Amino acid sequence: MNMTPEALERFLTDFTNAVRVDVTPTYEELQRDGRYVQGLHGPRDAVSRLKKEILRLEGGGVFLFTGQIGSGKSTELMRLRAEIKGPQVKAYYCDLTDWLNLNEPVTLGSFLVALLSAWVQEVGSIQGKQTPAERLRDFFLKTELLPQGFDLGVDAGGLKAKVGFALQTDPTFRKHVSDAIKKHQSSIVSQAHEFVISLKADLCAQGEKCVLIADSLEKLRGYGEQSESIYTSLQQLFLSDGAALRLPGVHVVYSVSPFLIEQNNQLPAQLGVGAVATMPSVHVFLKNTDIEDEDGVDAMFKLIRARFPRCTEVFSEAQLRRIAVQCGGDLRDFLRSIRVVLSDEITSLPVADEMVDYALQQICPPKAIPNEHVAWLARLDVSHEPELSEKITSLTLQQYLTSKHVLAYLNGSAWYAVHPMLRAWVKSRAATLAATAAAG
Repeated sequence: MNMTPEALERFLTDFTNAVRVDVTPTYEELQRDGRYVQGLHGPRDAVSRLKKEILRLEGGGVFLFTGQIGSGKSTELMRLRAEIKGPQVKAYYCDLTDWLNLNEPVTLGSFLVALLSAWVQEVGSIQGKQTPAERLRDFFLKTELLPQGFDLGVDAGGLKAKVGFALQTDPTFRKHVSDAIKKHQSSIVSQAHEFVISLKADLCAQGEKCVLIADSLEKLRGYGEQSESIYTSLQQLFLSDGAALRLPGVHVVYSVSPFLIEQNNQLPAQLGVGAVATMPSVHVFLKNTDIEDEDGVDAMFKLIRARFPRCTEVFSEAQLRRIAVQCGGDLRDFLRSIRVVLSDEITSLPVADEMVDYALQQICPPKAIPNEHVAWLARLDVSHEPELSEKITSLTLQQYLTSKHVLAYLNGSAWYAVHPMLRAWVKSRAATLAATAAAG
């Protein structure tokens, strides 16, 4: 492929921006630009099932949406909003990463402040009515949930800059909110639900359904020992404080970590949920095997072709398919690997295999794994079951799902596998450890 250096640079710049993982395009943008790939996660469409249940149920309800990190959950939740909103349904999407500190335990107080504030900002103003921001200010003043003198204002557009920033960066602010809910939880939750009823009445004056989508709670995970306290706080939030999360007359969809379901499979029943909508990694392997699933690999190839139609001028089709398989069907790592190659010194096209090798090493989970976990991972990769025990708990599994040492799939029933780039190493390392122990 012959290009001037200037033309090549423009070409690679366009490709790089098409595979950014730090910016999530909206579903509407993907549809408009022809970049959305239908059926990427196989024939079982989690969004369609969820949409059908929401439209059928009267009143309000709680719905759980979960899945592997990097599986494209946010895009699918935005698709849910786009497909469900209309004359009979008011639908709102809120990304809670803009409101909560992802590396700190979450309390019911901070969660309610974040959820209601995010919803009000999404709503904006309502013609001829008291503004939702004014209603929210009155609720906060009445309950003293926020520190005295905190300047909330009445402009919904400024809530993220004020409330969201304080929740994310100010420990004193978070402590005040937490202390307030501990002292007066029943009263504050009751008044929060009254606020919800009033806002819903303003939004749905003609009796429309109201749907609130709360995304990204699964990103609350922290690091090291802190992760356990965060997971414990999420269990508290959904198991003990679940009644507060049922908003009167509103269908609420919460995007949560698989860990919550693993810890208590009765959680959906306690919250009144039907089937949990699950987004696995793309199925690039046949069920319970390391054999490539051509349909899944084809879907990944279609994804990159949709993002950048001229991708095969930079990569061979074989290289792109290799990246899809070695990423284990993880969409974020798939795009990131391609971006790593594009950041290299490219002087001619197509790129060399060595560049792909280097990019894949960048997304390979580290081998710094305790010996007892190596043996567990080896068992998991044979049985494709969680293989939990007294020492290997669901928290352990969740930590390895978060780090992507383990990937979850759902072609058929749920199954697990060690990351493709670690499978051979885990098997070899486990055999070495077993032989050393036997020689003992």
